[in-house]
Parts: sequence; structure tokens; C-alpha cells
Amino acid sequence: MAFKSVLSLLLIASAAFARPTPGDNHADHNHSGRSLFEAFGIKEWAHPVDHPVTALFRRQNANNLTIGSAEWKAQYPQGNPDPTKMPQAWKDALAKAVAAGQIPQVPLTNAGNYPKGTDASDPKVCNSAAECKVDGDIWAAPDGMLGLNFDDGPTDASPRLYDFLKNNTQKATLFYIGGNIRDLPQHALTAFQGGNDLAVHTYTHRWSTSLSNEEFMAELGWTCQIISDLTDGRVPRYWRPPYGDSDLRTRAIAKIFGMTQVDWNQDTDDWEIPEGKNTEGAVAKNFQKWLTGPKSPGLIILEHELAASTVDAFIAAYPLMKSNGWDTRNIPDLFGASYYLNAKDNTSPVVATLDPASGGATTIDLSANAATSASAAAATSSTGAQGSSDNKNGARSLSASGALLAFAMGLAVLAL
Repeated sequence: MAFKSVLSLLLIASAAFARPTPGDNHADHNHSGRSLFEAFGIKEWAHPVDHPVTALFRRQNANNLTIGSAEWKAQYPQGNPDPTKMPQAWKDALAKAVAAGQIPQVPLTNAGNYPKGTDASDPKVCNSAAECKVDGDIWAAPDGMLGLNFDDGPTDASPRLYDFLKNNTQKATLFYIGGNIRDLPQHALTAFQGGNDLAVHTYTHRWSTSLSNEEFMAELGWTCQIISDLTDGRVPRYWRPPYGDSDLRTRAIAKIFGMTQVDWNQDTDDWEIPEGKNTEGAVAKNFQKWLTGPKSPGLIILEHELAASTVDAFIAAYPLMKSNGWDTRNIPDLFGASYYLNAKDNTSPVVATLDPASGGATTIDLSANAATSASAAAATSSTGAQGSSDNKNGARSLSASGALLAFAMGLAVLAL
């Protein structure tokens, strides 16, 4: 049966709108941007008209539990999320996408390594750790801009970072591990209240491509859930795969949640400092090279809030960013895009209803040839723009504890 699917995204009412290369090293391959579904003959994406975000995610903190209390933490998984315990709406959304042929059948990996005979850079696999790009991914900032972002928080080192950002009237995109939020929710609240946008780095920082569809759905869903619970119902818009490990299958599952994948074009390898494999001096030399170099393309530099040493490395480099004229912003502000799928930023109202059948909806063709929303067009414009990069992210796999609520505002119409 052939289906023609259309993705209708509700424009936000208040808005004007590193990784180690797994297996063989394909880091020298320069793949042009490619549509996620093009290789499989799928040009559009959709959900049924009765599939609004409010049906997929319900507020789990309806009893006004004290954030950080034992009762509050009990709402969220501890350790690896059990996919059998996902909310039924998530299971149904995944099942519908699979039944519609919207989830490519790509072999699972073993810690990022595909079975023998499967090439990570093959267009029908397209792992981002092999520098294979998909239209809609974000790899670089616009010319002259630098997108500030940090992985693996929140941690005990995070408050120093958040204080520095606040004192410099600076925002950053924080790619959070859901289990870490469960353990340190007050740090996450501090970051949110400081104006930083909270994004998804999965729940337990496992290799995304090694997980089943259901396991990966749970990793994203529970992280969205806990972020939404902490931010008065805001649904995360951006995600970053641990180790940069994402292929066509995992990207398609992330699209069920309406999220955009954010990669990077320079890697500090700062995660190696606390492990004794790198030094702040070596990281500083890389910053010196990048920040005094060309401003085209703009920079998205991989950094971590893992430890005091990684935070210090950023703080030491920040004056150089400013003295060399870089326009430093969080990821959505690079493109004039909203921070969340259902809110412009941390203070604007949350859009609580969805009516794609009437005015206000916009249609997006995921072949990225004719993105019609301003934010989608901005994100697509950065796709494939990339400077030289070693692209090694050893961001350590943090075993974390659990999370729960949020989803993709505006996923809409399925038509025959």
C-alpha cells in the first residue's frame, strides 16, 4: 500500500518565527548533505491528524511533587529505561511509523561498529560519526558565529559553568543526559532559569545505533519527558547523539519526536582532560587555532561540562572568542529559531493546543528542497557546512539514572 505523507508543523504562536569514528575510520570522507528518506524512497513525514503532542505526552508531575524528592525521582527510570514500560502513546507512535515504512532497516551496531560488510558511510546507512550528513542536520554555524554548547550535564561541575554564562550575559545549548537530570535536577533548573536551552543527549549515553527501535525510543522519550517536567511543559527541539553515533534509523526515530540533530565541526577532546589523556594547554592551542582562523563556516565546537577541568578550558577560551569578534550564541539563536518545539524560549508561553487542519500550519518537505518554515530553513542552511575536524568524541558513557514527559509539537497529517 502506498502512502503519501505530509508533515505539518504548527508555527509557534509567540515566535516570529567527540566522537570516535566507529569501526573503519571514515573521517576523511566528505559526504554531501542527503535527505534522510531519499535512499528509501520516502520523501515526506507525517503523523495522523489525531496525533497531537498532547496525546503523546501528559504532564507526569500533576501532583506537584517536590522536584528532587524521592517521589519525584520515582517517576523516572533508574538506569537503562525499560522500553516495555514506555507510555502507550510512544509505543503506538513508533509502531505507526514502522508500519508506514518510515523507519529504515539499518543493522544494529556493537558499540558503533556495524556487522562485517556494512559500511557506516554507505548512503543507506549514513552514520554521522563517518561524516555522513543528512539534510536538516546542523553541523556548523553561519559565518562569523560560534554556537556555544555543552554535552553530558548536569554534573557537579555545572554550577561554575552556569554562573560564568550568567555573569557574561551568555546563553548556551545544553545537551543533557536524562539520568543526570534525575540525579541533579536543581542544576538543570538553574541552567534553565539562566536562559540556556535544554536539549537531549539521550537518557544513559549509550551508543544509539546499538539499541533496538524500542530502546532508542525510550532513551529519547524519557529525556524529553524529564526536561519538559522541569520547564513547565516545553518540548525539546534539539538532540545530539552520544559519540556522534547516529544513522538513518536513529535519525528517523528522533523525527517521531520532531527533533533536529546537532553535530559539530570542531572537537576539543576536552573529555580526555579529567582522564589524563589530554591537557588544558593542548585544548587551548586548538582554541587559538580555530578562533584566530577563518570565520567561514562558523563554528560549533564540541565541549563538555563533565568536570572542573573541561569547564575551565572553556572559561579560559571565552575571552579569545570575544576578542576575535565571534558572535557567540546558543544553537537556536544562530538561526533565529525557537528553543523548543512548543515555545519560542524559556520565558515565552507554551503552545498548548494543536490544530493543523486550520490556519497556522506549515508543510515541510523533508527532502529539504523546499522547507517552508523559517526555522527549518535556517537549520537546513547549515547542513553540510563544515570546517576541518578530527571528530573524535570520547565523551565517556555515563551510566545514569532515569526520567519522563514531552513531545513533538506539530506532527500532523497522514493522507492516502
